[in-house]
This record gives sequence, C-alpha cells and structure tokens, in this order.
Amino acid sequence: MEIIFLSLINLNNKSKRGSMKTVLFFILIMITLVSAQDKPDYSPKLSGYIRALQQTDFSTNQGEFLVKMARISIKGNVNEYAGYRFQVDVTRLGKLTTTSATVNGTKVLTGASASFSDVLLDAEAFIAPVKNLSLSLGQFKVPFSTDNLRGGADIDFVNRPLLTNVAPGMRDVGFMGTYTIKDGVPVEFKAGVFNGAGQNKTENDKSVNYSFRATVAPVSGVTLAANYYGGKASGADLGIYDLGFDYKLGKAFVSGEFGQRKTKTSVLEFNSTSYFVYALYEFSFSESLVTAVIPAVRYENYDPNGDHANDEIGRVTAGLGFQFAKIKSAQFRINYELFDYKDGRTNPNKLIFELQTKF
Repeated sequence: MEIIFLSLINLNNKSKRGSMKTVLFFILIMITLVSAQDKPDYSPKLSGYIRALQQTDFSTNQGEFLVKMARISIKGNVNEYAGYRFQVDVTRLGKLTTTSATVNGTKVLTGASASFSDVLLDAEAFIAPVKNLSLSLGQFKVPFSTDNLRGGADIDFVNRPLLTNVAPGMRDVGFMGTYTIKDGVPVEFKAGVFNGAGQNKTENDKSVNYSFRATVAPVSGVTLAANYYGGKASGADLGIYDLGFDYKLGKAFVSGEFGQRKTKTSVLEFNSTSYFVYALYEFSFSESLVTAVIPAVRYENYDPNGDHANDEIGRVTAGLGFQFAKIKSAQFRINYELFDYKDGRTNPNKLIFELQTKF
C-alpha cells in the first residue's frame, strides 16, 4: 500500500486523481470478492421430485394412473451451528368427506370436512455444538433400516420392500443425536427417543420409544449396519432388530437386510420376520439420449407370525431403469412384481411403469 501511495505522489494532479479513482475502484472490487468468499452461504436450498406411474394389477385385471409422490423440500443453515429441514408431500392433501340428506325429495349437502394431517413429512431443527455431532428435534425419519432411510427418489425400485411391515413407522416426532467418525474406518452412530405414535401424531401413552443405529465401512465399497428399536405400540411391547449391508463394486451394487419384530402383550407373544436382497448394474452410454440402462432384481420374504404355518409372503421384483441425459435427474422405470402367498390367496402381481423427475 505504501508503494502505491508513493507512486501516486509523483503524478500530476489530474493524473493523480484518475489513478486514485482507479486504485480505489480495484480495492473495492477486492474487498467485495474477499467478503463474498469468506461469508458462508446460509441461503435455503430448495429441492423436490415427482413420481408418477401406471400400474396394472393382474389379480383384478385393473389398471390405474397414480401420482405416487409430489414432494418439496427446503433445507438450510441459519449459522455455522444450526440448521433446519422442511418437507411436504402434496399428494397427501387428503380426501374431502361430505355428508348429505334428502329434503323434500332433493339431496342437500349438510357438511364437509378434509384431513391434511399427512402432508407434513419433515420439520426438523438441528444444531451442531461440536465437531462431528448433530442434535435434531422435530419430526423426521426414525434412525432404523438402511432402506427406510433412503429418500423416496433414491430407492432402486418403485415400491419399498416388505421389510416395512416389520420396521417401525418411517417417521416420528422426537429427539435424535448423530455422531460421525470420518478418520480411519468411517463409523456413524445415531440414537433417538420418539413419541412412538408415528408421523404427525401426539404422544398416546406414558412411555417413549427409542432407536439405535450404527454403520461402519470396514473396507472400500462395503457398509454394514445394525439397528434396534424398542418401546410400545397399541399397548404391546416391541423389540425390533435389523441387520443390513451395502456393497458397491464399480457399477454393480448389492444390498440386503434382515429384520425381526418381537411383539408381546399380556396374552400372547410372537415374532415377525422379513428379509430381502437385491442387485443392480448400471450400463452407461455417452453422447446419447439415454445415459444409463439399469437392470435390477430383488427377492424378499415376509412372515407375519413365526408360530403360524403357511402365512409367509414372497415377492420377486424385476426392474429396468432408463436414465435420461437431456432432462436432469429424470428416470423411466419398469417393474414387474411377482408375489407368492403361501396361504393360497390370489397373488396381486403387478406391472408398473414409472416416470420420476427431481430437482
């Protein structure tokens, strides 16, 4: 700075004024650039996705079009220690229920009501008081099951596995802590306490439910997970165990989970179990409308009660996905679900065509 001012002294008045303006101009530019670089970006990040499909149920030979999901999410930080996440699904606006009566031979509307309780998915406030530790309060996904924790736009099949019949409700209201170790072998621990009543529900008993989850990546491409959930539901004691793994090698991916739910009341006790395993491979293409073709297959089984014979449900899902290049984050998927009900009921086999886009 001293060199700049000494040089300016040797200039004539007119040149001095012009040079000073030039110097000040560039100083202001540098201050603006440095300030912009040093200031963290705390602006909200908007994202969302739409999943629309057509499915045919071969047990009834009936087809229908559905909008499965239409979600909008806002996530951001208010400072370096605190942030938020908010997500809604507008396909869950609920049904308008009406009542009517006949007056003098004319049907008259007497009342109308609508339920919007399921629209809210996530309403999470979190803080990060120390390095690698995050604390969350609000409504969000319960830390249980790897597949449950995958977003609706990130699951590899149109429908989630039958393991959801064993797992607790996907979302609940409560408090959760997350601690991550990134050095050496990556490890993550999650633990939380929840109402146990489920999404958008208030506490309905005198106890809270709790959940623990631990993941470790012992070698490159391999992730192992262990989960436990305990508490009460509908007056029964619950204890749910879950073990899972993910393995990624190049463009191949394999995932699997096993879960067991122990239910105990004053008069009975039984176990429900479920497991699945699936594999996929991504064939990539360059300079093409379709950038990737992804075949996938999943096998799964669900046993509602281990004490009862011939009540298991099996399902095989064959999938084929097409990722598009000219539409960002767009995928067209074909899934065929082949069921096997051991009790002899008609299998609701389905053929599903789905288009999903996200931003």
